Amino acid sequence: MSSIHDYRKAIHTYRDQEVIYKKQLDTVSHIRLGIFLVGAAIVGYFSWMNENVIALLLLGIFTMAFLWAVIRHNLAKKQLNRIRCKITINNQYIDRTNGNWITFKDAGNDFVQPSHPYTSDLDIFGQKSLFQWMNVASTFVGRTILRNYLLNSEKDAQAITERHSAVQELAESFEFAQELQCEGMLGENINDNPEPLLSYIENPKTMFPNENWRFLFYALPVATIVSIVLTVLRVPYFEYIALAMLVVQVALTAIGFARVSEVLSTIYDCKSSIEAYSNIIHLIEKEKFQSAHLNKIQSNVRSGKQTASSQIIQLSKLVDRIDMRHSAFLYFILNTLFLWDYHCVFALENWKRENRHQIRKWLETIGAIEALSSLAVIKRIQPNWSYPKIYESNDATNGNNRQATKDIRIIAGEMGHPLIVEENRVCNDFSIQNHLGIVTGSNMSGKTTLLRTIGINLVLAYAGAPVCAKKFECSMMDIFTSMRITDDLNSGISSFYAELLRIKTIIEYVNEEKPMLFLIDEIFRGTNSQDRIIGAKNVLVNLSKDWVIGLISTHDFELCDLEHDKKVKIENYHFTEHYINNEIKFDYKLRKGRCRTTNAKYLMKMVGIQFLDERQL
Repeated sequence: MSSIHDYRKAIHTYRDQEVIYKKQLDTVSHIRLGIFLVGAAIVGYFSWMNENVIALLLLGIFTMAFLWAVIRHNLAKKQLNRIRCKITINNQYIDRTNGNWITFKDAGNDFVQPSHPYTSDLDIFGQKSLFQWMNVASTFVGRTILRNYLLNSEKDAQAITERHSAVQELAESFEFAQELQCEGMLGENINDNPEPLLSYIENPKTMFPNENWRFLFYALPVATIVSIVLTVLRVPYFEYIALAMLVVQVALTAIGFARVSEVLSTIYDCKSSIEAYSNIIHLIEKEKFQSAHLNKIQSNVRSGKQTASSQIIQLSKLVDRIDMRHSAFLYFILNTLFLWDYHCVFALENWKRENRHQIRKWLETIGAIEALSSLAVIKRIQPNWSYPKIYESNDATNGNNRQATKDIRIIAGEMGHPLIVEENRVCNDFSIQNHLGIVTGSNMSGKTTLLRTIGINLVLAYAGAPVCAKKFECSMMDIFTSMRITDDLNSGISSFYAELLRIKTIIEYVNEEKPMLFLIDEIFRGTNSQDRIIGAKNVLVNLSKDWVIGLISTHDFELCDLEHDKKVKIENYHFTEHYINNEIKFDYKLRKGRCRTTNAKYLMKMVGIQFLDERQL
């Protein structure tokens, strides 16, 4: 595993390389300019002296030299960009440990779903989110697969456990992970949705299903060139035939322009992405994985007579042919003589005939490795975090009545919130099994953070990632939260009513008799204390089922008496505080039992609000 020292050392090395490559780039730029100026002067001189043969010869030499300088310049520029990417990657790892990761550009804002059962409350997507902290996926598919991991779409504990060895191997293979991320960062528009590209390639339809028509487009250019050659050789009448053939080909180009352009533009728009896909797939192909899960994923790009990367390179070369359309003069000549556009389409159709059943699988392979690499980021920067032990929720069936398992639990040792900087993080032991919990405590004592800590670590556990705990055991279950409740003025919904709807959803899901966890913060805060207590008791009774565990936080100590109610299985937890020199101090440590302290008046005094005693009110 890499440490902060390793990242800083790598940055120092790359900074030295950056200086070298920058000097090389500047040198090649000067050479390129020198070749152009000297060549123009010398060729111009011999042309002025009417030494046209020598001028043409020198023009060819200086043109070749200039092209060499251009190629060298492009290579040096790519190397410099690659070094700068690696500097950024290592800086980002350091930022993930010191809290500066909240400035990362990709926060997964496009994945935010306010109506989702838990993602908004647990900061899974959006600014200052889990996704922003851990994501190293650049491709659209990679980001989507990581999103699906975090949405708890996987319900197979065995499949999740299989990811652990893959994540561990990628965490230890930093060079591969760094190259993977670097290729993604260098690929322009690689985060665009590839569906238009996939739709075209996977569609078996061709422009001319009848092979006879396609033969015509091969025969016409040959006949045209032959006619032109015979015209040059002064064979009688062939100048008219050549002219007619050229007119026919110009007409065919014009007739099919719109249809052909639609096809070629779809592919050309993905030019930079296709090149990046090829580089990433080649990187995956040549890596020697040990994990069975990674080898299974890798097999998707290793099957077939040709490697996936070589096939994508062929597609990239076809895209380079399409690039000829952007030179008006060359475009006219190529289509007039060769029907260039049609042959580009035919070449693409031949390519997709061979690969249309593979292309989606190749992109999904890239995405799967990127998503697993994002999970591996956690283990790389937090090597002491543990992999969770996950139990299947094995439901038994009794006649027509579905009986859910009675062993639903979370058992955690030294569990903390993964997004809190390590030096500020306070960890707690926590366990809940086949019962509900009520969490009480003063304002700012840690109640809400506890609920989010439990929820976000469960999300990590189900994704197949390490969790922020020394020990973590959990059952497979669905997660529901009710924390950040806001009103909706446009719909005329108050925050209290919005909370009611949220809790109604939780209670309705109970009837599914599927293992579930609920986390409700400051239940019914939007109403008076008497109604709040009555409402909260009803909610807890409705949720007290064999297949449900969960926590609510509250300031209403009266709810703690439910611990003695035989109709529900409830335990009390609390946070407390102490005072030193009239200052309030929190230790954020979770304790069993109910809270006995309040701190509202002390907090009011701290912010400067005069606190009157009861005789003055």
